[in-house]
Amino acid sequence: MNARGKGHFRDRILPAPTGGGFQMEDYWVWGASVIQGEDGRYHMFASRWPRALPFTPHWLTNSEIVRAVSDTPEGPYTFQEVVLPPRGKEFWDGKMTHNPVIRKVDNTYLLFYTGTTYQGDMPTSENPTTRNSALKLDAHRHERIGLATSKSVFGPWKRRDKPILDTRPGTWEQYLVSNASPFVLEDGRIMLYYKGVRELKDHAIGVAVADHYEGPYRRLFDHPFPIGIGAEDPTIWFEDGQYHALMLDCGRIYSPKEIFYAVSYDGLHWKASPNPVAISKVILWEDGEIRRMLSTERPQILVENGRATHVFFATSSKPGGIRKTWNMVVPLKPWKDVRDPLAWWKEARFGLFIHWGLYAIPAGIWKEKPVTHPSYLNPYCEHIMWLNRIPVAEYEKLAEQFNPTAFDADRIVQLAKDAGMKYIVVTAKHHDGFAMYHSRVSPYNIVDATPYQRDPLKDLAESCAVQGLRLGFYYSLGRDWHHPEAVSGRTNDWDFTNPEERDYQKYLDEKVKPQLEELLTGYGPVSILWFDSPESTTVRQSIDLEMFVKRLQPECIVNNRIGNDVGDYVEARDNAIFKKGQCLPWESPGTMAESWGYSRLDTEAYWKSPKTLIRRLVDIASQGGNYLLNIGPDAEGNLPQMAVDRLQGFADWMSVYSESVYGTSGSRFKTEDWGRYTIRENVVYAHIFDWPENGYLPVRVPGEEIDRAILLTDQGESVLKFKPTYGSGAIISVPQRAPSQWVSVIKIIMK
Repeated sequence: MNARGKGHFRDRILPAPTGGGFQMEDYWVWGASVIQGEDGRYHMFASRWPRALPFTPHWLTNSEIVRAVSDTPEGPYTFQEVVLPPRGKEFWDGKMTHNPVIRKVDNTYLLFYTGTTYQGDMPTSENPTTRNSALKLDAHRHERIGLATSKSVFGPWKRRDKPILDTRPGTWEQYLVSNASPFVLEDGRIMLYYKGVRELKDHAIGVAVADHYEGPYRRLFDHPFPIGIGAEDPTIWFEDGQYHALMLDCGRIYSPKEIFYAVSYDGLHWKASPNPVAISKVILWEDGEIRRMLSTERPQILVENGRATHVFFATSSKPGGIRKTWNMVVPLKPWKDVRDPLAWWKEARFGLFIHWGLYAIPAGIWKEKPVTHPSYLNPYCEHIMWLNRIPVAEYEKLAEQFNPTAFDADRIVQLAKDAGMKYIVVTAKHHDGFAMYHSRVSPYNIVDATPYQRDPLKDLAESCAVQGLRLGFYYSLGRDWHHPEAVSGRTNDWDFTNPEERDYQKYLDEKVKPQLEELLTGYGPVSILWFDSPESTTVRQSIDLEMFVKRLQPECIVNNRIGNDVGDYVEARDNAIFKKGQCLPWESPGTMAESWGYSRLDTEAYWKSPKTLIRRLVDIASQGGNYLLNIGPDAEGNLPQMAVDRLQGFADWMSVYSESVYGTSGSRFKTEDWGRYTIRENVVYAHIFDWPENGYLPVRVPGEEIDRAILLTDQGESVLKFKPTYGSGAIISVPQRAPSQWVSVIKIIMK
């Protein structure tokens, strides 16, 4: 499973049981691994050390491994016994045992663990150690991976006298090896994933293999996995035909040290999805509460009958200001029950974009001069502030003139609905930083700063709800020419003259997130957050924003212009169409003329014809994409008549041919010179751009597999004759005249 169109791993996670997991009042508890024993109960092997000692660094110096039991995987688990105590200074695991992982091969239980020894006495509450003490550093340097075996989950456990895996001088794992994650192959071999460290805090993941669990274990590579650099605590399992892994993002590449997810076809070559964060520190509990944990670490998966059913991880919090740790457990949905967040969107295929803001007042002309730019024949009018380097104080005065009393949300939604559009995306905040809704975050908004004093997004939300269209909001992310901390390629460097001193995270925290929260909590269901211009947004920032949106509205989808390839679907470049080979869900945002906002420079010559626009819709659908077609209301709120005419053209065509667009997928057949194909289940729709003059239409659809060919017209359906060819096609006999002046459609039903 990947993040686009098939759900995130985190979509499998069910609410955490409020009474589940394992904790001990007088001990720090950490690192749980669970197996069903021969008694049918669930046995958890975990680390613990006395609460009388500080959490850090005494996990390293005082930990021991214990067993707890429960009748269910969720728990609660009850302490039973100490399983692997430190053995004494003469052994390699003489002072600490930690991070156990339990597996079973045939009739033998395998308990992998981390152990260490060190010079000096074990710390006590009267004589604790410190983070930088020689004792603590000595303990780190001697961390190794060990194995204990038993014929029963109750023991006795037999330990090896030496570690099963040691460090390698002069390599990326020269300092320590620890945190084993064994995977038992069908033939009994063990693939052992583990953490290696070159120097303290320089973490990475490697893999070794053994023909028998007793070893020897040999490295498969001299280097760590690229996906595992900066990671630790791997847990590996096989499900639905591929390998899966959860790892701790110790290097904080994707998150503030949270658990991320990756997949592999062979267990050796791994790939993380664009937003791989699987378990964040924000946890939903079965009582409906959402709580932020201090940590989520050391993930382990319970697999039963070939399916991952539960994930365990160590966590901590500070109830009443006192820190406690315990091992949490959350149940998992099977992949088949994870919803496709894009299901409605892929069915829709067609939406309306609305670009509207203060830029509709100048409409491409500033101080009686048309805007110009060396890269554009007819520049985007909504970029007028940047193109003319208009100072904030001067541009703000446009708000005093903005009074779009002609804006009619009901009419716009009705026009979109009649045109066959299933969703609307409207600009909540464009690059000029002006909020087209009542934002409490910034007074620079349409209610507080204009004589209009009305929230048009409220009107659109209400009208969409009544008329059955889904609503989305456009939000300019990296570009905000009104905010001094926003950093982008096209930045306001005339008002804010020191871009290198800007704090982009401050802008995200002070404006972006609060405004997103307003949009996602004040307008009912929001189906899309349509981001634009991520620019300087980092991977972590993109992931954090996407998860912020999902926490507020889990059903809301996000486009990949949130940055760094994060998001639910791919946005093509403006007015661009992906050709075959784009396998991810995608959308083409398109204009009817040149600008996105209303522009007086968009004379009739710049407007695309209804034929061109309808054919673009078909072309996009034939490649498996969505078409988001834009309109730009003027400063009074009116729609340009040429935009209305084109929407009405779509209405005429879609009233007959919408079934050839909705819910279809891209065609596996080669694109024809005369048109395009779309497919839904056993039906192929042939869209004919150029009607054949000789009365015969050759199609690349296997003729022997065709059941019927039906011509769709505004008068109803008409069955056509066809004849298979010697190749992989057929010839369909068609009338002399095309039923549609723009695109005609033949519905080919396969056997």
